[in-house]
Amino acid sequence: MAGRRSKHAIDQGLLISLVGIFFALWIVKEISQNSAVLLFIVVAAGAIFIVPRLVRDSRRQSLYQKANAIIDHHIDQLARRRAQLVREDAYGRVQLDKWAKEIDYFVMHHVSPALTAKEQALLSRERTPIVQTISERAEILVQNRPVFTTFSSDLNPAEFEIFCAEQLKRCGWNAHVTLQSRDQGVDVIAEKWGLRVVLQCKLYSGPVGNHAVQEIAAGKAHAQAHWGAVVTNNRYTSAAEELASTNGILLLHYSDLVNLDSLLQSRHPGIAGFSKPRVSQTFSCPSCYAPVSQGQVFCGNCGTRVIS
Repeated sequence: MAGRRSKHAIDQGLLISLVGIFFALWIVKEISQNSAVLLFIVVAAGAIFIVPRLVRDSRRQSLYQKANAIIDHHIDQLARRRAQLVREDAYGRVQLDKWAKEIDYFVMHHVSPALTAKEQALLSRERTPIVQTISERAEILVQNRPVFTTFSSDLNPAEFEIFCAEQLKRCGWNAHVTLQSRDQGVDVIAEKWGLRVVLQCKLYSGPVGNHAVQEIAAGKAHAQAHWGAVVTNNRYTSAAEELASTNGILLLHYSDLVNLDSLLQSRHPGIAGFSKPRVSQTFSCPSCYAPVSQGQVFCGNCGTRVIS
């Protein structure tokens, strides 16, 4: 009996399949004889597949237009935040972690609230290109128009460090701000013609004391630099001046940075031959700043090629 039921079920399935085939053939026959019906089906099928895509593209275009408008409105602040947050570690590697978090914050709190609910849902899928747009535009602006090129009383200590580095860059120095958590008393490292200067930058409302001199003297030894200097917007105490003289530390006002070449030459004419650039017997690896001998092709510390 079970076998008869199984056979009966197979016969029913076969019958349904045949009816379906004959019905499909009849529809094809009717369509081929009626061009209006054929046109309607083609248009309907096209609408089913094309219209949703057009709607998605329209929402995507609206999302990008709104995002770009918000980025345009805040681009100066974004460039400023990038300059504040991006640092190089001791090996010359750019640290972007804090900047990446800042971009995420900007997207969440400034871009997303300006979108419709459907655009916000789309943002979760289109987040990566928008983040890349923010990062690239801020980076280009910082490169083409450095943010902290002039001194302002509105600068905070971190911005003052960037300002000091920018002043040296304008004079041909390869200068960068160090990571604050690992600076060993050094805020800015600057190199030129194989010679290295380390700075501690003090944005003070009063005179700078000898503690800053002690820190940069230790930082100079740690970084194996030729010179150490404290840079401030204010003046120095007599104790700081006395200790700096003993330790060979330069005490500078920020306005002195543009004349650092001539200042070093006047104080150390036998070492800092800036009027006639020359290569010293030892220079520094561009990646890890370890000493490299003249004629050496690869850095013995990190393996970076130092002669092209």
